[in-house]
Amino acid sequence: MKKKNDNSSAEELVRNFLKKNKNFFIKHSELLKELQFPLKDEDSDKVIDLQVYRYKKINQENIDLQNQMTQILLAGKSHIQSQKRILKSSLKILNCKSLSKVFSVILSDFKLLLGCEYINCFSTNNDINIIEIQKIDARVAKSYFRDKVITNLNQNPKGVLLFFPNKSAQIKSYILLKIS
Repeated sequence: MKKKNDNSSAEELVRNFLKKNKNFFIKHSELLKELQFPLKDEDSDKVIDLQVYRYKKINQENIDLQNQMTQILLAGKSHIQSQKRILKSSLKILNCKSLSKVFSVILSDFKLLLGCEYINCFSTNNDINIIEIQKIDARVAKSYFRDKVITNLNQNPKGVLLFFPNKSAQIKSYILLKIS
């Protein structure tokens, strides 16, 4: 009986040592050649083959890395396309000679260039007489922007209803900019 306990504790010591020293067989690879691994586990029909185990593990890691690289490349491609569209949009605005032409570019070309479904333009200036520009009270606009160029309507959900009338349920993302 004592031998069985001695063997168990010795096995436990070896197991603990190998767990703590995971590079042991890398440092002492000659031991792998000397050790005789059984072809079958006596208690089951499972075949033990370290080479197959290593191959499967490395193969799965390789597949995971390839998937990550594919996702990174797709994201990069998407970013490059977005940058090109934004550059085209910026150049079109810079080439405009009048305020009405700027709004015309924003309202017509941006839908295609930036892939937007809805574009709304508002003005606090009552002197702007462009049909597509909706008037908004200066105090209301100031309450949303609070002296910032960009605002986030999540802090005030009523803003989605205000800036996207009749479309608020369809808005998933938006850009709300103040142009001075």
